[in-house]
Amino acid sequence: MKFYSTFNGFIKSPAFKSAGIYTFSNFFAKSVAFLLLFIYSNPRYMSVDENGLLNLLSSSVFILMPFLSLGIIQATSVDFFKLKKEAFRDFFTTGFLIPVITMFIGIACLYVFRSELKETYGFPVSFVLLIPVLTFLGFCNEQYVTLIRSNNEPVTYFKASMLRLFIEISISITLVVGFEWRWEGRVTGILIANTFLLGVAFFYFRKKGFLFGRIRMKYIKENILYALPIIVMQFSIFCLSASDKFFLSYFTDNNVVGIYGYASVFAAVVTIACSALISYVMPRIYLCLSEPVINYKKVKKYFKFYAGCSFATLLGVIIFTPVLYKYFINSIYYPGLKYMYLIAIGYFLWSISYFFYSFILYNKQKKKILFLSLASICISLICNYIFIKQWNAKGAAISVCISYFMVLVVTLLASYKNVRFIFMNGENKV
Repeated sequence: MKFYSTFNGFIKSPAFKSAGIYTFSNFFAKSVAFLLLFIYSNPRYMSVDENGLLNLLSSSVFILMPFLSLGIIQATSVDFFKLKKEAFRDFFTTGFLIPVITMFIGIACLYVFRSELKETYGFPVSFVLLIPVLTFLGFCNEQYVTLIRSNNEPVTYFKASMLRLFIEISISITLVVGFEWRWEGRVTGILIANTFLLGVAFFYFRKKGFLFGRIRMKYIKENILYALPIIVMQFSIFCLSASDKFFLSYFTDNNVVGIYGYASVFAAVVTIACSALISYVMPRIYLCLSEPVINYKKVKKYFKFYAGCSFATLLGVIIFTPVLYKYFINSIYYPGLKYMYLIAIGYFLWSISYFFYSFILYNKQKKKILFLSLASICISLICNYIFIKQWNAKGAAISVCISYFMVLVVTLLASYKNVRFIFMNGENKV
């Protein structure tokens, strides 16, 4: 009876309702690419090679993001709770200067190497502009949702997510299916949806008083100093989650990347669900950590909730993905199913690793961030080279699983001092 009353009280609490809205919104919005797979797996609308090219485009945006954002998104989620309103306005306004400059530098660099990128990976000239612009739009939208979560406005989060979702789906399907624009139609839908959401974000920033502060050199210097370990960390995330596609493209071709990429997207449901959960959990944990007296017992409960839901998602993906492949995905992509299981397990291990990473980010332990990131890069690149060169797509899946397991072990060792209370009985203090 005690357990029932506690559980019943929890599901009726405002916290549970907020968590439900965040989780549903994030999961549903990020599932767009997953749902559209059922359409885009049809060769009539998009070839396997084109799907491989789209995978490389998204991976390119991923690799440019840390160099453009310079850790500003991570700093925003922390400094929102640490800085006073006027100081945060100056910090937030200053935070847009470097990304704008980096976007133009990125366009120039890609233009210089356009021939090499086309020859090695099949990049069209349009990627010279698309990759930096999509990265900048992604940065702005991440800032938007970060502040929504920090302000604990789940309804606003839901509306923004559904708006982007509706625009992207309607435009992409119309252009790909109706006008036969193929991969260009898919990219156009993403571009327009993110541009429109940028306009919505601007009015939100202005309403909340986050814009039009002073450009302060001290925040630029702080961001640059904080950026190095964050850039390396983000690059390590790219190596772990996206470099396998580039290795596959190099050792094989974009057709293999397309088949393997579909398996990765299904496995990424684990990541989508976990990121939805952590978008609610981490701001609550940061709030607990910022209190004069930290409620370690509450933080421990958040971890149990997060880990349990993540594992349940992993089981769901492993059980139901074969059914979706059988009834909804074109048979050309069936060879990728056998890779999906290892990739999904790897993504689950990373989701647990990132939870512990968050404590290091909160405390801005630059040396540990740098060490973990360099270790992750080495682990990922070495595993990818060895396994993919030997076994192609099968080797990529093996590499993902082994790499993430090794990263989890290293992360636990590096962050144990901050999180050891999670593994102890009682309300132990770190």
